[in-house]
Amino acid sequence: MPKSAQTVIREGATYTIAAANGRVLEVADFNTENGAQVRLWSYEGQPWQQWVFEEAADGEYRIRNRFTGKVLDLAMGGVINGTWVHQWQKTTGSSQRWLVLPASGGKVKLKNVLAGKVLDLAGMRMDNGAQAQIWQDVSGENQLWRLDPVPDKLLQRDTPAPAPRPAAPRSTRTQTGSKGTAKKSGGKGARRGKA
Repeated sequence: MPKSAQTVIREGATYTIAAANGRVLEVADFNTENGAQVRLWSYEGQPWQQWVFEEAADGEYRIRNRFTGKVLDLAMGGVINGTWVHQWQKTTGSSQRWLVLPASGGKVKLKNVLAGKVLDLAGMRMDNGAQAQIWQDVSGENQLWRLDPVPDKLLQRDTPAPAPRPAAPRSTRTQTGSKGTAKKSGGKGARRGKA
């Protein structure tokens, strides 16, 4: 079995992919569709936060979400810095194949085979909702991951029905005009006609 830092990747085993602060990669809003966002979130022991490493070639893996059955993929097969990582049904494409590279402290880097870039978090954010993307290797903390095996007791329990999470608050105001005046773009005030 290939060894990566202090983590032995076992074929078909289930892992969490954790950032430095302990938050993990998940499929956003437990969405089962192709193209669903992959983001960082506090770990809740749910299957949409758990990943199965399936060998695709010697030392290369497809990383499949336990809940959706879809794999980590590059949006539109993009290879540039900032290309979003999303989920997609399994194909033979190299945009879905990842190398697990050892890093310091028992952590790993996940390098995409097609792009030659590593799994990264947009804006170097590590809060809930941070979007997964690829970026050139800059040895940042937002590019280091800990692969932790999911305990058998979590794999054997029934999956509860997903409960919607609260949406992030959205502003109803937009900035318009050259003098920086705010114009109401939503709500009751926006529906009023001119007097």
